[in-house]
Amino acid sequence: MPSYDSIVYLSCSSEFSFILFFTCISVLIGFVIALRYNRETVFSTLPVVNKPILGSLFAIVAQWKFIDQSKALVEAGQKHHPGKPFRLWTDWGEVLMLTPNYAHKIRNDPRLSFTKAVSFDGHANIPGFETVKLISNGDNLIQLVARKQLTRHLTAVIRPLSSVTEEALIKNLGQSSEWIEVNLKSAILDIIARLSSRIYFGELLYQNEEWLSVVKNYASLFFTASTDLRKIPWIFRPFAHWFVPSCQAIRHERSNARRILRPYLDQRKSLKENARLAHTSPPKFEDAIEWAETEAKNNGSTYDPATFQLTLSLLAIHTTYDLLEMCMIDLARSPGCVEDLRNEILNVLRKEGWTKHALYNMKLLDSAIKESQRLKPGSITSMRRYATSDIHLDGGIVLRKGGRLNVLTLHRSPDLYSSPDTYDPYRFYNMRSLPGKENWAQLVSTSVEHMGFGHGEHSCPGRFFAANEIKVALAHILVKYDWKLQDETGLKTETKGMIEKAGGKVKILVRRRANTDRVVDAI
Repeated sequence: MPSYDSIVYLSCSSEFSFILFFTCISVLIGFVIALRYNRETVFSTLPVVNKPILGSLFAIVAQWKFIDQSKALVEAGQKHHPGKPFRLWTDWGEVLMLTPNYAHKIRNDPRLSFTKAVSFDGHANIPGFETVKLISNGDNLIQLVARKQLTRHLTAVIRPLSSVTEEALIKNLGQSSEWIEVNLKSAILDIIARLSSRIYFGELLYQNEEWLSVVKNYASLFFTASTDLRKIPWIFRPFAHWFVPSCQAIRHERSNARRILRPYLDQRKSLKENARLAHTSPPKFEDAIEWAETEAKNNGSTYDPATFQLTLSLLAIHTTYDLLEMCMIDLARSPGCVEDLRNEILNVLRKEGWTKHALYNMKLLDSAIKESQRLKPGSITSMRRYATSDIHLDGGIVLRKGGRLNVLTLHRSPDLYSSPDTYDPYRFYNMRSLPGKENWAQLVSTSVEHMGFGHGEHSCPGRFFAANEIKVALAHILVKYDWKLQDETGLKTETKGMIEKAGGKVKILVRRRANTDRVVDAI
């Protein structure tokens, strides 16, 4: 199996010439694209931050620049048009950027579809991106499993998560009492992949190194492949994807997933059939494959188990490892609360053990994580939507069918947060003591003021599991390890379009703490 590094090298060496080739062809048939883009825009009275040079015929150039300069462009829009909507040419096309005061009004509007936005942005009909097609499928299988089954089993999965964490930490952070160097992203990615696989596929696959390699590679390559494909004019993508190295790579990982899962699925099917023939109770599997089978049967729908597993892993790993990595960076740069966190964790576990209520009572831990998400959420904007019909918005804005919008966030607003650019792990802990803020200040709560998990009907359905997973992992790490940044290298976040991630080159020095309280390992 080719390594992730070799795939990235191949992609970098050939990507530019390939994209340039198709772009040159696009100019030759520019008239076709002009017909698409030169129509009067649906919000033509609003200012455009990055207006394409020489007209919308050359919008592809503005879209390329947005991929690398998105954060600066969004900030420029907010600076030059404070408190007002504006337009951006993005790698998703032309997007209406709404101010946060629109968020609550549109959050549950059925005419604004998140799944259709994901489908168009994520190349749902292109081979290799079947995970996107599953997310945007009308049967809502992923959403049902996340909202219904996974949330229902939250209490049951906490102890299995804790039991797997120690093994994952030793493999990635070691047991040395001396300082050792670790690439933080690689370590956290592997830890979360193991924890997620333990819950999603029981005890069968979380120790299978080949399977873990597949889910990690797919999660890492997916966003690269999505961005690479958006650099190519839309009209060529259904053909061009066959030649884009990163797209070839995610198809390869999808094939690997199907191959690895097949014997496990056949074994489960055989056990169930044998029980049926013997007129005995069928075996019970408390994992996501079983939950998906149950929901699909209830809906009368079908699905591909490998695609389903990759989709769950993609959603869980992308959201969770990035937030956990960012939280460890923030705590390394502001270690003053680490002892308070350790004391809270140990005191709660001594009283309650690994329970759902115990995680709820780790309020400072909850606050520290939410503060990291406030400073660096997974996306630089929130609430991306696709209009399924014409919509009249406040201010006389008419968003026509097929139009796109995103909502700006208030995460660094000085009107809401004192010292908004400073990491304060106590910020939301203190807010929870204010009348009416107990629920609002929790990590899993969404609001106009904090849209790290989105807001409204389409807020992240797996955020409750993700929050518990991060808390369990970080609790173990805090109690068992000391860590510090080796230097400032790689601390700058990595942004591609609307997606922002913690740096991939961050290195830490880590050591195992002596005589740690074993209550954290109690099952």
